[in-house]
Amino acid sequence: MLPSLTWAAVALSTLPATDVAPSSRFFIEPYLQDVRSDSAVVVFTTELPSVALVHIESQRGEKRGIVSGPAQTHKVRIGELSPGVRYRYFVSVRKQGDLTGIESVSAPSEFTTMAPGLPFLFLVYGDCRDRDSDHQAVVRAMLRERADLVVQTGDMVSRAGDTGQWRRYFAAVAPLIRSVPMYPALGNHELRGDPDASHFFRYFVLPSQGPERKRRPVYYSFRYGNSLFVSLDGNSPLDADQATWLAKTLDEASKDTSIRHTFAFVHQPPYSVGAYCGSDRLQRRLVPILRRHGVRAVFAGHEHAYQHLERGGLRYFVTGGGGAPLYTRSTSCNFEDDMALRLFRAEHHYLRVQVDGDAATLMAVASSGEVLERVLLHEPVVPDQDEIAAPPTLAAAPPVQTPTATTANPRPSGSRFRPSLPMFLLLLSGMVMVIGLLILTAPRVRRRTDLNPHAKRRLRR
Repeated sequence: MLPSLTWAAVALSTLPATDVAPSSRFFIEPYLQDVRSDSAVVVFTTELPSVALVHIESQRGEKRGIVSGPAQTHKVRIGELSPGVRYRYFVSVRKQGDLTGIESVSAPSEFTTMAPGLPFLFLVYGDCRDRDSDHQAVVRAMLRERADLVVQTGDMVSRAGDTGQWRRYFAAVAPLIRSVPMYPALGNHELRGDPDASHFFRYFVLPSQGPERKRRPVYYSFRYGNSLFVSLDGNSPLDADQATWLAKTLDEASKDTSIRHTFAFVHQPPYSVGAYCGSDRLQRRLVPILRRHGVRAVFAGHEHAYQHLERGGLRYFVTGGGGAPLYTRSTSCNFEDDMALRLFRAEHHYLRVQVDGDAATLMAVASSGEVLERVLLHEPVVPDQDEIAAPPTLAAAPPVQTPTATTANPRPSGSRFRPSLPMFLLLLSGMVMVIGLLILTAPRVRRRTDLNPHAKRRLRR
């Protein structure tokens, strides 16, 4: 330990943050995870096992360093931070066999710790796969936002067992997540070639409430500002422990009056009119719990397009346009899902959600900058005619005097009559019966008239 501390002292004294130059010796450059009001985690991977030093400086000029390693994947938690304060950091790696030498230095970056009670902005996107150019276009668009956190709905790579794909993914998203923490959901492609999700657990530090999960299924929750975020594992929707955990987590949140919004995110969408037509298993096991607690929105990926659906009093957003090849709308999905659809756009895009007190506003933004849709999430959703939504158990937010949401969809909620499936079938059967009676009776009337000339004479009179 003494040599490391000696090297750390030398590094701190000889490497002011203003004089650093980036180096390519990192396999994956430093990025942020699990930023709280009093701590943050810096993650990075070196090409070889090494000892590293994380340099941290507050906006008031206070400097310190944290030694990590020897290791190849480093996860360094920086504690004793202050809420709502801007910090600057970079990472230096010790040269092999030289106590005072420095082999690699990362580019300096900045981040701000969470400030409870203040407005914040978060971004949502997913399904990048290995389409680097399209993914980079979405990242460049997201960089125009001054986001506080990013939610990733999964399928970051095409094949998780390929470490080269992970390196390309982090290289593409590095300009964003070196300053903004990212919270991922486990996608099905994160299991391809890696059924234990070992790379997923290697690269991400998941917030833990209770025992930190280091095995599948992957689900967790975290607080940011006045909101609760819940990440679910759609690859294991029938897992009884996940359902029990979700119900308990949301029950506890309903008793906390400081939580004004709850957002859920999962890779597989419960409802969709895309290629996969949603997940029946998620609908059966997890959706009733989400509905019972009245979450603000459910975010998903998996389908490579933008979709906005409203069912059972909840809003569902499919945001799978992070760079993967785009999907078209399916014509063979559930009739009721089609009726629940508000907007479908095959565009590379991301979602921005502004949270300000009891208000939460969502905008779907294409990588070109076009605003696809704007939705006021705090406004209630009209329940489906054939479903009875359970009343929300979260603390009821007072009404917000805001204008009615505008949307690019020509079919906004509540603007037209939406018959339920039983009603539709009843109307259809009635029409069939009427047409059948007309067909059966018409020939008989003609025959009777033809065989009764007296009747013809009476009719002419």
